[in-house]
This record gives sequence, C-alpha cells and structure tokens, in this order.
Amino acid sequence: MQIAPRSDDEVQAAAKALFLGCAPERASEIEAMWTALQPRFHLTDDVHEGERFILDAGLFRDIRFNHRVMRSFWLAGFIAWEGYQAVQAAVAKGCEPSAANLDRFRALIGVFDSCITSNEPQLEPLPDHIPEPGSYPGSQQPELQAPAELATIAVGWAFLHEVRHIKHQQAGTGASQHDKAEAFHREELSCDSFATTFLLENIPEFAQQYGLDEEQVSRKRRLGIYFALFLITLVCKNRWGESNTHPSVQRRMDAVLNIYSRCDPDEADAVAFAAFQALSFALPGTPIPPFPKRTQTSDSCVPRA
Repeated sequence: MQIAPRSDDEVQAAAKALFLGCAPERASEIEAMWTALQPRFHLTDDVHEGERFILDAGLFRDIRFNHRVMRSFWLAGFIAWEGYQAVQAAVAKGCEPSAANLDRFRALIGVFDSCITSNEPQLEPLPDHIPEPGSYPGSQQPELQAPAELATIAVGWAFLHEVRHIKHQQAGTGASQHDKAEAFHREELSCDSFATTFLLENIPEFAQQYGLDEEQVSRKRRLGIYFALFLITLVCKNRWGESNTHPSVQRRMDAVLNIYSRCDPDEADAVAFAAFQALSFALPGTPIPPFPKRTQTSDSCVPRA
C-alpha cells in the first residue's frame, strides 16, 4: 500500500512529541534545537525510489522515515523482550541459557524479516500477542506495556541520531563523499553518542522534578537504547561488519556501552544481555554488547563527559 509522502504539520508535531516524550526534562533544549536546526521530517512510501528501510538525514535539515521503520522498531522491542523472557525462564529452571525454548523468538524474527522485505509491510500480520504499533496496553498488561515503551525510546534514540547528522551537516563537520570510510564511521559514532547522552545525562534533574527514582529512570532509558541496538543488529543480519559508511555493529555497541560506564551493572544490562544471548543462539555470529563491569564512582548514574 503506497501512501503520498508527507511532511505536514502533523508529522512535524509527532516527531517533536516523540522527543519530548523520551526526554521531557529537555523540553527547552528541544525547542531551541527546533529553532536552530529547523528539522523537517518526511514520511515516505514503504518502497521509495527502490529503498525499503528508510531512516536517514540529508540536505541540511531533512529526515526521512517510513512506516516500515516504525513497525520494525516496534517488532524489535517485542522480539528482544521475548528473547529475554525465554533465557530467563531457562535460567530460573537451573538450565544453561542455551537451553532456552526459542521457538516463538525465532518465529518473531521471521515476522520481522517479512516486515523489512515485504512490499506492503503493514499487511504483514503481527502475532496475536503483539498489539499494533502505537497501541499501549497499559499497566494492566505490564509484559506488553514494557516492550511497547522501550520500543518507543528506541525510536527516539534513532531519530536523535539523525538530528545529529543534521547538526554535522549544518556545521560543516560531516563526512563528505570524498572522505575515507573512517570519517563516515566517526560521524556515525558521534551520532550514536549524541543520542545516548541526550537521553541519559539529565536524568537526575528529571527524576527530582517528577519525584521518581533516578536509577529506575536510568534503567528504562538505557534498556530502550539497548533495544535500538537490537534493532540495528536485526536489520544488519549477517552484515554486522563495517561498511564504507558505517562502523561494525560491535564497534557501535562497544562505544555506547562506554558511555554507560558510570553505571553499575543492573537489571537493564541483564535484560539486554539475555535478549542478545537469545539472538546469538538463533543467529550464530551475532554481535553481543559486553556486560558492563562494576565501575561505579558516584551515587549518580550519568554518562561520562
């Protein structure tokens, strides 16, 4: 099903609302960023000029995406959660993680593969237990609400990554077509770092403002970022090494985990590690984020400067 590409006010408002929802404590900075960069978000067809998975930035202000991308992030969140639950269930029974029952996990990966390859991804049916993208089951169904919220944070991280590309382009610090691969790799890592830090570094202010537990907020946002890396790993299946434009998936994971280095390992790391373990069992050779070592130096879990 083709749609007319959109960049109307509703699309722009939805993009800004995503950022505000993921990091409400940075509302004033988001408004300033909108004024300074004047980003313009474009919702394209699910097959556009021969491309399928569309999420990129160019022309100094344009960020393109399609419904396929949004559906893929949503699915990836539920796949990661299923992988974590399967490994947790095996360990709870005293078994090795490799003994986990991954039948449903593998089936979900099959649904994901159909989503990213189909000409009409929105017509690819979701499993009965997964709500349609944007449908949040609520606190009465925490096993569905959790992956839904984490998938949304993952999308916010990915869009912030693209915003950083726009900042590079406008500042003249982005890689150009004449540069070597390493220049493109540095830019990609810079964008990952920007998105990660943007979501994490002001958590203490947010927690204090809303009377929330700082560590709980940190766990949720870090897990959302892990789920974004999980999506990248799924999309790059069997193409996890570096390319001319992107560093290897493992290098990107390692760089993001380095930003986490002020944080003691906690439930977020355990959930993510189990999800990636499941993926490595289903898809041998999958990159896995290294489980963080205990390196806490203060009471606050915020990124390193």
